[in-house]
Amino acid sequence: MTKYLKQSCFVISIIGLLACSKVTNEPVNKTGSIDKPHDTRLATVETNVEAMLAQLTLEEKVSLVHASGKFHINAIERVGIPEMWLSDGPHGVRHQINRHDWASAGWTDDHATYLPHLTSVAASWDKEMAILHGKVLGAEARDRKKDFILGPGVNLARLPLYGRNFEYMGEDPILAAKLVVPQIKAIQENDVAATIKHYALNTQELNRTGVNAKPDERTLREVYLPAFEAAVKEANVLGMMGAYNEYYGTNANQSKHLVMDILKGEWGFKGVLLTDWNVDINTHDAAMHGLDLEMGTDVPTYDEYFLAQPLLKEIKAGNIPESVLDDKVRRILRVQYSIGMYDDNRLPGQRNTKSHQFAARKIAAEGVVLLKNEVVGEKNVLPLDEKTIKNILVLGPNADKKHGTGGGSSEVKSLYEITPLAGLKEQLGEDVNITVMRARSSVLAPIASDYVASRHWTGTPAWNISYFKDKARKELASESWIVDSKFTSLNDNGVDHITMKAQIKPLQAGVHTLNVSAVGDFTLSVDGDVVVNHTSVDSAILSHDIELDADKEYAFEIKYDGNTSFTLGWDAPGNLFTDEAEYLAAAKAADAVIYFGGLSHGDDRESIDRPDMKLPNSQDEIISKLLAANEKTVVFLVAGSAVEMPWAEQANAIVWGWYGGMEAGHAFADVLFGEVNPSGKMPITLPEKLEHTAPIALNDYNAEESLYTEGVFIGYRWFEQQNIKPTFAFGHGLSYTNFALSDIQVSSKTISNEQSVQVTAQVTNTGKLAGAEVVQLYLHDRAASVERPIKELKGFDKVFLQPGETKQVSMTLTKRDLSFWDTNSNDWLAEPGEFEVQLGTSSDKIILKETFTYQNQ
Repeated sequence: MTKYLKQSCFVISIIGLLACSKVTNEPVNKTGSIDKPHDTRLATVETNVEAMLAQLTLEEKVSLVHASGKFHINAIERVGIPEMWLSDGPHGVRHQINRHDWASAGWTDDHATYLPHLTSVAASWDKEMAILHGKVLGAEARDRKKDFILGPGVNLARLPLYGRNFEYMGEDPILAAKLVVPQIKAIQENDVAATIKHYALNTQELNRTGVNAKPDERTLREVYLPAFEAAVKEANVLGMMGAYNEYYGTNANQSKHLVMDILKGEWGFKGVLLTDWNVDINTHDAAMHGLDLEMGTDVPTYDEYFLAQPLLKEIKAGNIPESVLDDKVRRILRVQYSIGMYDDNRLPGQRNTKSHQFAARKIAAEGVVLLKNEVVGEKNVLPLDEKTIKNILVLGPNADKKHGTGGGSSEVKSLYEITPLAGLKEQLGEDVNITVMRARSSVLAPIASDYVASRHWTGTPAWNISYFKDKARKELASESWIVDSKFTSLNDNGVDHITMKAQIKPLQAGVHTLNVSAVGDFTLSVDGDVVVNHTSVDSAILSHDIELDADKEYAFEIKYDGNTSFTLGWDAPGNLFTDEAEYLAAAKAADAVIYFGGLSHGDDRESIDRPDMKLPNSQDEIISKLLAANEKTVVFLVAGSAVEMPWAEQANAIVWGWYGGMEAGHAFADVLFGEVNPSGKMPITLPEKLEHTAPIALNDYNAEESLYTEGVFIGYRWFEQQNIKPTFAFGHGLSYTNFALSDIQVSSKTISNEQSVQVTAQVTNTGKLAGAEVVQLYLHDRAASVERPIKELKGFDKVFLQPGETKQVSMTLTKRDLSFWDTNSNDWLAEPGEFEVQLGTSSDKIILKETFTYQNQ
């Protein structure tokens, strides 16, 4: 077993990068000296931009501000401007698609390293992991000849149901800001433009292209903009993708306030603002209010894009100044020259190297969060001991599930993906017996995704669902996708008229027993023939046998008229699932049970929010029964968003692993068996119930508008304000060793004007194993003229320590850290008074406190 992950000092060769505990930001050449290919190039960027701009015709300039393919921008061969290519890729460079449609180009050499998702980077609370992630992503984008990589993403996890939480960096603006800056720098050092997204307020997928975000200015500035601001001011990000949603009645891409006043005005952004695909813009507002690049619009030809022929006509008519267009073209050219598109010495990149795969494993392991680890018998449940455990029972939907090709635009085509089960098998070899089962709930379960051949465009098995206004189904109201053959009505005032369709592919030939529980009118047709026609006022199960062939796809169509629910399940030949009595008997006999549960990209995915915060397919019931059967059951959750855990108090060991990339299974095994001492911390709050979260409690989640009624009280700030105890708090995470914090000091008890204060403390590893602790700095304003959170994260430091070792941590607070956005002066305001510094290991575990006074003289 490779032991490299046990080292806090590791050597990894990425683009010639040498890292030992601290990862350098600069590439190293073969002689070992620092090589800066950018310096000479960057010194002449503005001169080169102006010289090139002067050569272009009006028509040529227009051709540079809109796409000429799904992921590329027009070349102008007359003056030597090359074609510019973009690629999706928060977690790896996306496979190649056709130039003019969304189908795969069919390449056989477009694999990429599938990195852990950004929630895992956020859970590491480690800037080195952000750098490592960025180095790999940037190098692989360059190897694929990409110029823009469309990531990282920093939209905040305001709502646990948000379908894209898994792509982002948690719920706190400062955590996201401090991690995205080093990642952007690392990407761009590889001569590729990073594209931070989605600017701004993209916090739900429900009607994502139409929902109107209307936060007050203080909430906007303090919560939803800091990560973007840091990306511009500190990382010099070259690309920024606008959000789908509206902001006060107009699309975010063409909001004068968001773009001209703040992004390009106050912050001085010099890069390119580009759209996501198919956003609701118009030519005049987009042009005049700062959109630079239109990437995808639902029109027949590229010439019909809003920033194509319509823009040209407006300029020729004198309605839009050509200088507006010139600014956009300057930005495009500025990126091209900055990343070396005209430079023979542009970095070539690397892809699918061993070092990149090791990096994926390292990042995944550092992001694993140990939520709970109780003593059973004489020791803690985790880490598991290979010497004493001879029989392990493995269950759960994520035990052998791969996630790389799902989720939407973040899908990655990787050379391989190690599942948790594969990682366990490789870790344990032949010495330990691993029994694998898929547990069946006592509740009727929908047809498993294994049998569903139809796919949502994000790549996951799904059913199409159509909502009609009438029972005759002549007037379509809306259309979407649903994970499986289970439907629960949200209609309080009438009857739903829905039709659901999917292609179903049996795994074995023979009799399939269809099981239906429906309240209302339910009809099932298979290949056009009605096989079940059922009306019921209760949920009693109706069964019907049907003969089906193996590996043949059947068109299933459900029509339902009712206002309650239905489930369509079946008993299929060679049943995939184990009955309750059998799996519980196996659990009682096992030395340890590992349940790999959680979500998948059928739940966490672009374009659709989750319907609730529960674990799907009756996982809660199965987990509760396993916990009762064997007290050494480890619940290992893989998910990108919060889930309810009604069994949390009953469990003795809970681990959270995120979508861990291609090396997830190895990383998870490393943690479970102690090869790696877990050091991750939750970047999100794990509520006990969905209704405890602010948007739901305040009835501010709908398809029309989001008022952000909770204001600056996002995540843990809301829970503390409302005195609601979550299942696990923001920043929580345990270790296999113990740490002590002591000796907090502030550099000055009184500061004024622009002075900063340095906060120091001692951290000691008091346990028997090497490990890392994340010291979190929160700030409390003891008396303010506005309502402020009880505490706000302002800094953190991850410290690696040997047993008995002590190190000092040091973090700096600036005037900005003390400030709130003052709506009277329309600026940041630090009020005179006393501030309390709180150091702890989670938001609910503050260990040290100290105060200082700020004077505004």
